[in-house]
Amino acid sequence: MTHSASRAAQRGFTMIELMVALMLGLLVVGAASSIFLSNQRVYGSTEAINRIQENQRSAFEMLTRDIREAGTNPCLRFTSTVRPILQLSAPDAAYWGRFADALVGTEAGNADRITLYSAIGNVYSVTQHKKPADPITVAGNTAGLVNGQLLMLCNTDYGIVFSASGVTAGGSTVGHDSAANCGTGFTPTPDPTKCTAASSGPGYCFWLGTVPVAPTVTDFANCPAGIGQSPAYIVAPTDALWTLEANGRNGQSLYRTVGGVRSEIAEGVTGLDISYKVGNGANYVSATAVADWSRVTAVHVQMTFVAAQGALSDTQRQGTNNAPLTRQLNDYIALRNHQDIQ
Repeated sequence: MTHSASRAAQRGFTMIELMVALMLGLLVVGAASSIFLSNQRVYGSTEAINRIQENQRSAFEMLTRDIREAGTNPCLRFTSTVRPILQLSAPDAAYWGRFADALVGTEAGNADRITLYSAIGNVYSVTQHKKPADPITVAGNTAGLVNGQLLMLCNTDYGIVFSASGVTAGGSTVGHDSAANCGTGFTPTPDPTKCTAASSGPGYCFWLGTVPVAPTVTDFANCPAGIGQSPAYIVAPTDALWTLEANGRNGQSLYRTVGGVRSEIAEGVTGLDISYKVGNGANYVSATAVADWSRVTAVHVQMTFVAAQGALSDTQRQGTNNAPLTRQLNDYIALRNHQDIQ
């Protein structure tokens, strides 16, 4: 091999060839990067939409359940004229009025509030209450009840609110001989001027425990205000407040508060608008236009959701207009406990 041939064999890339190779490499890397970024944005958008849908599902499922069950209890149906009887020495009449109405709303721009009342938790079946002042005997035991708790004893005739006493672990009776109650015997007409007396009104007995045996003369004498002919139950009334509040993460969330305990239900909620159908009215109206909450038959809920930040970047949760992805959902929910007034 000649010297010139050896030099030709050892020659490397020329500057032009190197520049062409670098340019082609940059084009390949650029194309790959573009595909990667595009896929990342699609993934981010899909993840943001999935999170919105998940929040929508949980928010509407829970809120819809509370609205449908508002006013529910295992006994009588409260109306504008049929109300709970407050056999308490210092009753909160406003609260129990709202409880009887099943719901109350507050207008607050795009952050409306609604409180829903019911008694659908633990239900204790009454097996005996033969005298007005007797403790109430329940089937099973009184697990879940505590002394001083406000309860309601009800059948298809009356629902009497009282403060529990004499509840013991593993016991089967609930007493009502407490200074918090107006009289020690149940009555459908408690007299607030006689709360320190043994009886604040004619006594009523909820369940003799002798069905189908007819009441005796003694039974009628013991229960001058009447004897219940339908099954009776003890229930614990409750309320659920739904609000839209700041979540401490630079966003807003939907919250549900029960018994003073607030739970975050869904994040990324930027609007909560609630309106109400009253009676057989054709239109839904705001809370300020509702004069009688007991006549509300349905609720319209409109919620606006925005893609939550979380681990996503701003570009990953943006739509085609470079604004955060948003979705709006509407639902019309009938109150099952108010349908008889339509």
